Amino acid sequence: MTNKNNRMEEQGQRTPRSLDAYQDKDGVKGTAYCGCGAVFRNKRWVQGTSGAAHQEGQKIICPACHRISDQNPAGIISLSGDFYAAHENEINNLVNNTALASAEKNPLGRVMDISKEQGVVTITTTDVKLAQKIGRVVFKAHGGELHYTWSHAGPPVRVTWSR
Repeated sequence: MTNKNNRMEEQGQRTPRSLDAYQDKDGVKGTAYCGCGAVFRNKRWVQGTSGAAHQEGQKIICPACHRISDQNPAGIISLSGDFYAAHENEINNLVNNTALASAEKNPLGRVMDISKEQGVVTITTTDVKLAQKIGRVVFKAHGGELHYTWSHAGPPVRVTWSR
């Protein structure tokens, strides 16, 4: 009898839409803002344009700032090769422009860090889709080899480009 009751309690339970630990499970009620300028309004994060939202909403830490403070990237991009070394400035500008354009649509997708070690540039991002987009844009512009590696447990995605 108790077994039947347990099953009834489980019926109708929704599975979480996202397993991302950085997304608030209960959701944010009303309007909220982060110190970075991102504003949560109408169930989505947008780039803040005015200070009005800051006066009426609650202050919270957005998922991107939370990832940055934890130093836990959602995407890791590696760029390497002789072609990269010869066209480093051009490719870096392409990466920066892609990140800026993406931030207009999704303020939670940001470049966390860019480091260079032994001819390989490593870029970390707060968003899986931004990492994929950067790899795709560099590949479309310059060819080469592009590989994606996803973990079964979730982020990070690893994007490797070389030429």
